[in-house]
Amino acid sequence: MVVTTPDRAGDSGASTFRLGYVPGVTPGKWVRIWSERRPGVPLELVALEVAECAGAVAQGNVQMAITRLPDALRHGEAGPHHTIELYEETTVVVVPRDHVLTAGDELTLADLADEQFLWPLDEPVAGIGPAGRVAPTERSEDAAYRGPGTAVEHRPETTGDAIELVAAGIGVLLVPQSLARLHHRKDLVYRPVTDAPTGTVGLLWPAPTTELADEFIGIVRGRKATSSRGQSEPAPKRSAKEKAAAKRAAHEAAGKIPGKSGRKKPGVRPKRR
Repeated sequence: MVVTTPDRAGDSGASTFRLGYVPGVTPGKWVRIWSERRPGVPLELVALEVAECAGAVAQGNVQMAITRLPDALRHGEAGPHHTIELYEETTVVVVPRDHVLTAGDELTLADLADEQFLWPLDEPVAGIGPAGRVAPTERSEDAAYRGPGTAVEHRPETTGDAIELVAAGIGVLLVPQSLARLHHRKDLVYRPVTDAPTGTVGLLWPAPTTELADEFIGIVRGRKATSSRGQSEPAPKRSAKEKAAAKRAAHEAAGKIPGKSGRKKPGVRPKRR
C-alpha cells in the first residue's frame, strides 16, 4: 500500500462514521470488524459514483471514501486530503456470450483491434479511452481517441448503460473486473485483457486525519485491535490490589506459594545398623 503522511485530530465524540464507496467495491469485511471494535459509533455506508467522491469528501458528506484512484481526484476538488492505494483491479472486456472473442481465456489489446468500443462518461478504466493517455492505434480514425479498435460515437452516461448496449450488440466494453461482476448478465461474458492498464482502488479522506479515520485505516491495513495505533479503547489500569492478586495467582500456578521458601527441608537420614 502507498500512504501519504497524515496528521491526526481527535473526533472521539463523533456519533457516526460515514464511509463512501463506489460500485464494485465490497467493504463488508471491514464494516464487520468496525462494528466489533467501535460498537458505540455506527458506520454508515454511502453509495457514491467515482465522480462524486472528491466533492463528498471536501464537503464533509463522508468521513472517508473507498474509490478508484486517481480517477476520483480528476472529477472534482477534494481539498486538503490523503490517500492510500489498497489494491489493483484487473481490466476485462465485456462481450456477448456468442462473440468470437470468448474462444480465448485471456486477451490482449491487439486481439481487440477490430472491435467497436463503448466508453461511458464515468470512464471506469483509467488511462485508456477517449480522454485517456494510451497512444492511438493505427486503426483509429479519430485523432482524439486513445484506445484499441474504434470508439462508438455515442457515449452512454454510466457503465450500467454501456452494459445494456453491449447486450444489444452495439459494441464491447472495457471495465474493471469488479464492475463486470456487479453487472453480470447471462447473455454476457468477460475476459481479462492482460496488457490493458489496471485500475487502483484506494482510500480518500480529508486532512487532518481524525481518530475514527485512523481507526478505519488500521482495520483495512490489518492492524490488530490491541496495537498501539489500532486500539479503540485503552485497556483499563489495574489497581495495586489487582496486581498483587494476579501475581499471587501466577506464583500458585507455577507451584510456588508467596512467603514460603522454595528450598526443601533437609530430610532425616536413616540410622545405620
